[in-house]
Amino acid sequence: MWKKVLLLAITGAAIQIALLTSTGNTYEYADTPTEPADGYFIPKKLTFLENMPYYVIPNALKNEAEGSFAPQTVEVVEAEVNWATSGNWWKIHTDYGDRWIKTAPWQIEVSPPPTIRLMSETPLYAQASEAGGSTAALSPQEVTVVDAEKNWFRQAESDYNPKRWLKIRTTWLGDQWVHLHLDEIGALQPLDRKVYYPSVYYHNSPFMHLITGQNEGLLSNVFVQQSAEYRSLLGSSFQFETEQGPKWSFGPGMTIQANPQTLIRTESSPLFKYPNAYSELVAELPPGNLNVIETTVNDDGYLTHEEWYHVRNDQAEGWFSPSYAEPEGATKDTKSITLRSYMTGIMRFPNSSISLKNGQIGPQTLHPLASWTAPDGMRWYKINSFVGQGWVKLDGYQDNIVLKDREDDVQIRSTTLYQGAFYQNDAGIFTFGSETIGKLLKGVPHLSADFLAKQYHYELTGPDPNGWWTLTNKAGYTFQIKSGEKTAKTFWNGIFANPVTLSAAPAAAAEAKLPPLIGLSEVQQLFGASTAYYDKVVYGDNNVVLSSREYEISGFNLPSTAEGKELHLSGLLYENSYLQPGTISPELSIVVKRRDNDDKDPVNVQTAKVNHLYNLNYNVGVYDVKLDTPLKPGINPLTLEVKVGERIVYKKDWDVTAPSEK
Repeated sequence: MWKKVLLLAITGAAIQIALLTSTGNTYEYADTPTEPADGYFIPKKLTFLENMPYYVIPNALKNEAEGSFAPQTVEVVEAEVNWATSGNWWKIHTDYGDRWIKTAPWQIEVSPPPTIRLMSETPLYAQASEAGGSTAALSPQEVTVVDAEKNWFRQAESDYNPKRWLKIRTTWLGDQWVHLHLDEIGALQPLDRKVYYPSVYYHNSPFMHLITGQNEGLLSNVFVQQSAEYRSLLGSSFQFETEQGPKWSFGPGMTIQANPQTLIRTESSPLFKYPNAYSELVAELPPGNLNVIETTVNDDGYLTHEEWYHVRNDQAEGWFSPSYAEPEGATKDTKSITLRSYMTGIMRFPNSSISLKNGQIGPQTLHPLASWTAPDGMRWYKINSFVGQGWVKLDGYQDNIVLKDREDDVQIRSTTLYQGAFYQNDAGIFTFGSETIGKLLKGVPHLSADFLAKQYHYELTGPDPNGWWTLTNKAGYTFQIKSGEKTAKTFWNGIFANPVTLSAAPAAAAEAKLPPLIGLSEVQQLFGASTAYYDKVVYGDNNVVLSSREYEISGFNLPSTAEGKELHLSGLLYENSYLQPGTISPELSIVVKRRDNDDKDPVNVQTAKVNHLYNLNYNVGVYDVKLDTPLKPGINPLTLEVKVGERIVYKKDWDVTAPSEK
């Protein structure tokens, strides 16, 4: 029977959903690669030394713990491989279905593997001590493990690879003890594979603790045959043949696989001597079919993923990678790009770091020859330059794009400004230095309107005779709030714009003459601000983080006439998508309203459609903005409004004349 510390009360339906979500393969969670429990590298049983929360999926930030298990021994299904050295997710069997737990090495105890492979002559001891000297020695061989010292798998505070005592079985002395480093507690697995190393240091031993600081040799651009892998708690080393005999490396290399196929290319194909873009370029084949005989992949599991093909055609032989070639599917949809960076590097190929003759260009406007989106979503542009035709990637924070036939597009660019992190003490009071700036009300952070006005650069006035406080920024946006009143008012350049229904009314301050307190949801609405509230249980401190997305708008040339029954507006939005975890940020909205009709009627309000096109870097994406407004014959009085939450960023009244019906 499972010993539960806490079982949350949930409905039958919720239980069913939880069980369904927990039965999928772990690899559906990209950040949690696991291996099945085999009793060697992933223990089949695990003992908790303290209470352990459990989850439906292996992500404590995306779901809350269902409950907690008391100390006990459990059966493991699968787990991450770093259980002995760092935080680790485990899937375990329970009476409630398979669940996930996360442990640190000091929270668990596990049995040693049933067997290990001794790789060198190893002294034997009658006791777990070297004081009395060894009783004998064993030559390299596989041995059976019967026991181990407590915490045998844990690293020491000052030693990542300490020695530990394991008891093994011998045929002539009975059970004996061996004293091994953690990287010697492992298994030898046979291999028979061909690999490529761009560069590899080799050693006579598979063990890191025997490396003295000097590598025994270096090989570059070599194909070798690997014959074995030694795998321990600290990682793997690989044996391969050299002219000097068998050697060991700590890197797996790039596996070469026989994979006959034909690649159809409509662009030219550079061939390299090795599957390495920094090796010699041996040929450049014209568009056509490539006869492939074998393949390999260069993947560091992080930023690099390159597929390589060993090509043997009548014209030449070498290695081809789409990562280092003119891309298929490039388009000519961009009229111009404006570079504002001090320096932009020119690359020989897109999506690569290989410079074209060390070429660099400064701020200027260019007309690209082609554009291409890489598999990672990044956009590249082919240009003519003083060093020849090459590829550039834009700076998403300042460079601009003009699409073909879209010369009148509005350009909208966001930047993120941080107002700071503000801490809450144990009494629920938020402070900024020695100043009290807010407090927790019914579990919701509320901040003073006076403090918020200073952080977001608003002028605060009030209260007026009716109790309204007014906050105005330099761009022309103003809003009014009142303690206990759930309706706020917004203005643009002093003219009333919209009534705003708040999710909660501002709370009165302790003194009537002081500005009210505003909850985080209302901060998002009225200031168009981004907010995050971090809980002490999860993050170690209670604090609110305030930030905002500010928008720069240029190129807004609103037409005074239209050719048909619709007005077509378009633009590009450069959106900085980075937000701190847990941040809630209001969205940008762009609408056109008729001034001669009720703007509360959805028929008279048109909202822009925003679609992602591609990324310029990892934080900035480019979005296509289109807005189509139906027109009546004659003069159409319209209002364009750009808002973040309820904060008005831009507003303009103008008239558009549509042709009369014939």
